[in-house]
Formats: sequence, structure tokens, C-alpha cells
Amino acid sequence: MKNKDSLPQFVNHISPPGYWKDKGKRKLILVIRQDRYEVDEERHLLKDWKMEIPFAGRLRWFGTQGRLEIYIDGNKFYAQIPVDVGRVTAKKSKRPIKGSLIIHGERDKIQIALPKGNKVASIDLGINMLTTVTVDDGTVLFYRGSLVKSDYFYFQKKIGELDRLKAEDEKIHETEAREEVLRERERLFKKLYRRLIHYYRTLASHLAKSLWELGVSTVYLGYPYFISQDKGNKFTSNIWSYRKLIEAIVYKLYEYGIKVFLVVEYNTSRLCAFHDVEVSRKSRGVINCPLGHKLHSDVNGALNIMKLGIRKIVNVLKKPLSFLVSSNGVTLVKGSNTLDLGGTLAL
Repeated sequence: MKNKDSLPQFVNHISPPGYWKDKGKRKLILVIRQDRYEVDEERHLLKDWKMEIPFAGRLRWFGTQGRLEIYIDGNKFYAQIPVDVGRVTAKKSKRPIKGSLIIHGERDKIQIALPKGNKVASIDLGINMLTTVTVDDGTVLFYRGSLVKSDYFYFQKKIGELDRLKAEDEKIHETEAREEVLRERERLFKKLYRRLIHYYRTLASHLAKSLWELGVSTVYLGYPYFISQDKGNKFTSNIWSYRKLIEAIVYKLYEYGIKVFLVVEYNTSRLCAFHDVEVSRKSRGVINCPLGHKLHSDVNGALNIMKLGIRKIVNVLKKPLSFLVSSNGVTLVKGSNTLDLGGTLAL
């Protein structure tokens, strides 16, 4: 009607309803109001009037349910339910909320513990060593990321093979084959992303509990400033999703009541933590100080981060505890410190 100049005189602006988009395509999503559905915890059903939809997974949080969103990804449907954790009364009137609007999950509060002591720890993030932790009592923890790199290169190899097939299909104008390759390529990317997130959350859970057992109450976490300013490479931007790693660590530490402060790790690897002089990095991650001592480069970075936070340095370091992060959990690497440091090895 607008193109034909046949709009009514009172219509001044044309604004058709929009819709969600994902990669240029319409995103299929169903939004259901808070009071229009129920969650059957025993039978694992989403109920709306006479319709019942079974779901898989566990209900983690206890509290008031929010707007339900159901969307499709490939050939699978996903449901997302925001939960106001621990709230069972209305915000304004303070009256009890209807029982059908409450999700009876496992936990009714986010913070599950208080710090055991007043120790301070610092964390240096990396690729080969996902996290290197130093505590002001001399404890050193390594979390190795070799399996993370291995998974990344495996999926990148598979994706590269699909890119080659896609180029061949484009040459001979095989549209259907090309679309099938693109779908498989997208599936591998999503699988790689989920795998990385799983690694980070596994690491964060083990790290937070370890620091809590050691009596840590404050953590200074190194923030890679230059990488965040678009100065990264394939390794620091793709294999190492530092934002997701930081997010996982911060949220998990909060559950144990541990305070976290981000510290810009500028020059923390270039300067000696003990003498503030420039150091040279040799093979296998070892730095040589011109004043006559050697130290692991990631430990040096973590010590510098702690020094930026509390203006003090740890003079005596214990033998490190080294852990390997895998898809099945975190395991202690043989040959590392076998002493029980605050119960850490019992995790």
C-alpha cells in the first residue's frame, strides 16, 4: 500500500513486527509467559493446559520461575527457564507465590560457603597452563591445558577437510552437497565450543574448591589487556577463550564467598617478580633472571599479579601441585607434590 500511495492519511510510519534472527535467518523460538506453564519435577514434564512436553536434564535452582523460551538448534529442542534463586514471595506485596510458579531445584542459594581463612591468591591465565595459581603461603597450583589444545586441533583438522569439500562442491555447482557440508561444519563448531566451555567449568569448579580448602578469601586474577584490544592470534583468540574462562572462575569463586579482583597483567611476564628487572624466556617456559636465578614463567607472572594486588611478594615457594584438565574431571599429575596442602589432594 505504501508503494502504491494508498495508505490512509493517519498512517505516518510503517513499522511491521520484527523477529529474531540468527546468521541472517529467522530464529524459531517460542516464548511462554511466566504464569502460563508448570514444571513437573517428578515426571520431568513441561505442562501448558492439556499439553505435556517431556524434558531431559536436572533442575539445579530452587526459586520463582521466569519466562520460558523454547528454541530449536538443528534437530534438537532446548528449553531455558530463568530462576529467581531462593525467592518464594512477591517482590512488592511480599505475599507467598503460587506453588505452581516455583521451581523445586537442588539449591536455593548461590553462595554455598564462607572462606575458611584470610589467605590471598593470584591467578595467571595461559594456553599450555590454563591457570597458574600462587598463594601467599607459598602454594603453587598448575592446571594443564594440553587436552584442550589437542581437542582444538582435532576439530580444526576436521573443519579444514570440510572446507576443502565445500570448495570442490562450489566448483561443480553441487548446491545440496555444499549445504550438507555447511551443516556438518556448523555442528563441529558448536561441538568444539561446548567442549571448551565444559573444560573451563570443570577447571573452575576444582580450582574454587581447592582455594577454599586452602583458606583463601581474596583472589587477584590476571586480565590479558593487550589480547582484549585485538592484539591476539589464533592461539590466544580461538583455543583460549579467556573471557569464558574468567567468567567461569569468577562465578565459581563467588559460590565459596571468595572475592575476585581483576588485575591488568601488563609486563607481568617480562619483569622478574623478585628484582623488577627484565628477564629472558628460555625453552620449556623457564625465565632466566640476570641476577642469577631461574623460575617458571607462569609462576613469575602469577607472583607479579599478586605483587600488583597486595604490594608484597612470596619469598618461599613450595613444590607445585600439577593437575590435568580433562573431559572426565581434573586429575593430579604424577610426580607433583604429594603433600596434603589443606586437603587439596583429597578433591
